[in-house]
Amino acid sequence: MRSSGLTVRKFKSAAQERAFRRDYARRFSGQRRLAIAIFTALWFLFCFRDYYRLNLLDPDHLHHNELIFLRVAAAIGMTIPVLIWTPRALDERWAVRLLTLWTLSCWFAALRMLQFYPGDIGWREIYPVLMFSLFVIFMAFRLRVITAAWLIGICVVSYLVMLYFKPVGGSVELRVESVTAHATMLPMMALVGVLLSIPLERAARREFRYGRTLRAAKARVEAASRQINEQNLRMQELVKEKERFFSSAYHDIQQPLAAINLFIRSARTRILTGNAVDRELDVIEETACDLLDMFKDIQDYSELGSYVPRLAPVNLHDVLNEIFEQYRETSRLQGIDFRIAARQRPIQAIETDRSLFKRAVANLVSNAIKNTLAGGVVLGGVRLGERVRVDVWDTGIGIAPTHREAIFSEYYQINNPGRDRSKGLGLGLSIVHRVASILPGHAIRFASVEGRGSRFSLYAPVSVNASAAGASDPGADLGTPDLSGAFILLCDDEPIVLEGLLRLLSSAGALVHAAGSMEGFAAILADDSRIPDLIVTDIRLRDGATGKDVADLIRRHFAWAGVIPVAFITGELLSERFLQDFPEPFMLLRKSSAPKDLLADISCYVAAQRKATPDLAQD
Repeated sequence: MRSSGLTVRKFKSAAQERAFRRDYARRFSGQRRLAIAIFTALWFLFCFRDYYRLNLLDPDHLHHNELIFLRVAAAIGMTIPVLIWTPRALDERWAVRLLTLWTLSCWFAALRMLQFYPGDIGWREIYPVLMFSLFVIFMAFRLRVITAAWLIGICVVSYLVMLYFKPVGGSVELRVESVTAHATMLPMMALVGVLLSIPLERAARREFRYGRTLRAAKARVEAASRQINEQNLRMQELVKEKERFFSSAYHDIQQPLAAINLFIRSARTRILTGNAVDRELDVIEETACDLLDMFKDIQDYSELGSYVPRLAPVNLHDVLNEIFEQYRETSRLQGIDFRIAARQRPIQAIETDRSLFKRAVANLVSNAIKNTLAGGVVLGGVRLGERVRVDVWDTGIGIAPTHREAIFSEYYQINNPGRDRSKGLGLGLSIVHRVASILPGHAIRFASVEGRGSRFSLYAPVSVNASAAGASDPGADLGTPDLSGAFILLCDDEPIVLEGLLRLLSSAGALVHAAGSMEGFAAILADDSRIPDLIVTDIRLRDGATGKDVADLIRRHFAWAGVIPVAFITGELLSERFLQDFPEPFMLLRKSSAPKDLLADISCYVAAQRKATPDLAQD
C-alpha cells in the first residue's frame, strides 16, 4: 500500500483488500453498534423533551402532528439498524448499509424539523443535532474515507437544498447573513471531518498490515516450534532405538565371543590330550563368520547414507541366478526348498545400480530363509508395463498386523526374543527399504498372512537400452583367488591383524613385505627396488599417521614407475568419499569382510590393474 499525506489507497492485492475490510468491520463492530444504540436512545429522550415544549411555542407556526410524526419516523428508522445488527454486520458492506440507514433517518428528520421551527429557534434547537450527527459519523462510526465522503456529501447537499427552501423572516440583509453563515459552517465542518478520517483509516491499514505480518511471523514461529518438537520427538525415538540396538548388539556380540573363547579353551584341552579339534575349529570359524556378518550389516547400512547410485542396464536373469546360487546351499542345509521361477521369455534389462539391487534382493531372500521353518522360498520376476517386479515368496511365519508398520525400522526383529544371532541384527529389511528409496523409480511392497508366509516385491524400471542387457557384475565370477607372482606392501598397526593379512595374502601366492608403521617401510624401500603390484594399508595408523601418508610415501619412492594401485582396508564406518581427494587408482576394503571375500576382492583388483597397465605387469 502506497499513500501520500492526504490520500488513502487500496492494497494492490484484491484478496488483501477484502481481508482488510473484513478485519475493519470486525474491529469496529462493537463500537458502531454501541454508538447507534446510545444515540438512538438520546433521540428518544429529545422526543419526550420536544413533546412537552411544543405547548410553549406558538402553535400557529408549528405543525405539531407533523413534528411528532417526524420524530417517531426517524426513531423507527434509527432503531431498525440497532435491532438487525446481527453477525452479518461483520461484513463491511452490510455494516455501511445499516449505518447509512441510521444516519439518513436522523439527518433528514432533523432537516425537516429545522424548516418547521420559526426564526432562530430552529438553529438553536436543531442545528446542534446536525453538527452532533457529523461528529457521530466521523468519530463513533469510524467509516472509511470513501464511505464518509459520499455519505457526508449527501448530508451536505441535502442541507444546502434545505437552506434554499427554508422560509426565513426579517430583512434581506439578515436573511442573507443568516444563510451565508449557516451555508458555510456545516460544509467546512464536514470537510474537516473527511480530512480527519484520512489518518484514521491510514492508521487502521497500517495496523492491519502489521497485524498480518505479526500473525505470519507468529505462524512461522509456531510452525518452526512444531517442527522442532517433532524433531525432538524423532530424536528421542532415535535415541531409544539406538539404546535398544546397543543393548541388543552388545548381547549379540557377547554371545559369539563367549562361544569362541569356550571352544578355544576346549580345543587347547583336547590338543593336550591328543584328541582331534575339528569340531571346535568348525564352531569357532562358524561363530566368527556370524560375528563378521553382524558388523557387515552395520557397515552396509551406514554406507547407504553417502552412497551415490551408479545406474546402468542390468541383466535381471543373471542377478537372480547369482542370488539363487548364493543361497541354494544355505537353504538346503536348513531343509528349505529354494527355487527360482523359470520364465519362457527372459525379462528385459532393468535400469538400476547392480550392486545395490543385488544386495536388496539378497537381503529379501536371506530374510525369507531365516523366517521359514518348513516349506520353501520362491524367487522370480515379472514385467508389468514399464516396470519389473521381483518377488520373494516364502511359507514362513508371516507378519502380524501389529508389526507391519515397523518391519522396515532399524534393528527391528519379529519372533526373535532370544536374539538368535543367526537371524542377524534386524537391519536386513531396513537396508532394502533404504535401497528402494535411494534408487530412482524403485519401490518395495509386501503382503503377508500370519502363519502362512509373506511375499516381498521389489520394483525397478525397465531399461531403455536393451543392448546392455547382458551386462554383468565384473566380480560375479572370480574363480579361485590367485595372487601368484604379485608383490604386495602391507601396513597395519595391529600386529595380530597384520599377521593375519600377511598369511591370507601369502596363501594365495603373493610375496608380501609387511610393516606396522610408516617408519617401518624405510628399511623395506631402501633394501628392495622391486616395484610393488599393490599397496594394502589400514587407513588409521598410530602416531598420527594415516594410510594415505604411507601410500604417498611409497608412490613417491616409485614415482618413475607410474602410479601404484592402493587397497585401503578399514574397520571404521567410512565411505569412499573420505578418500575423494586421494589420486586413483585405489579401492576400499572392509575388515569385517569374510577372508575369502577379502582375498577375492584383492585378487580381482590386482588382475584388473595388470590388464590396465601391462607394462607394469611385465616389470
